[in-house]
Amino acid sequence: MEEKKLVSFLQQTVKILEDFFPVNSSALFPLLNSTLIWALTRAGQIKAKVLELEVWLEPEILENKPDEFVFNFFESNPQLKKAYAEELSRKELKALRKAFRVLYPVIGLEDPFLEKLFSEELSQGNYRSIVDSFEARLNKALSEIKAAQAEPKFWDNLEKVGHEFLNLGWGWLNEAEIRKQLRQILDRMVKEN
Repeated sequence: MEEKKLVSFLQQTVKILEDFFPVNSSALFPLLNSTLIWALTRAGQIKAKVLELEVWLEPEILENKPDEFVFNFFESNPQLKKAYAEELSRKELKALRKAFRVLYPVIGLEDPFLEKLFSEELSQGNYRSIVDSFEARLNKALSEIKAAQAEPKFWDNLEKVGHEFLNLGWGWLNEAEIRKQLRQILDRMVKEN
């Protein structure tokens, strides 16, 4: 599939979804990215996947992970290990757990919405910035989605976007390749807006 066709599709999709979001919405491009990724893997469950994000962000789910799991999360990722080397060397579990609660859904679960919301920081390896701004940016994006979903046709339009994306013929590409291409194109579109 040629990139021009995908870019055209994404531009048309942004125009449709902009009717539901305020100008310069922080949620629009992350929602679009996650919708397309979820469409590939779980067609027809877009609403459930968007709402599932809030489940993973529940403190109890992440708090109940054993200490070894938290340490392994940081130690098994070379970039995280480097970024949190000081805390790891001193075994500062309190600081690591705070970062884990934020970084695990973004990096460990590879949530497409969160990946796009923090794509700039991820590309720069600026994990501490993600931790520092996570709550405010996520709450802003989720409040924009809640406002948009009050519109009667919001979920229908989002599901149509997902189905149209599948009709483009991208299903034969592997998910990692698609995610990379989508991130690159959406990043360019964000900069243009």
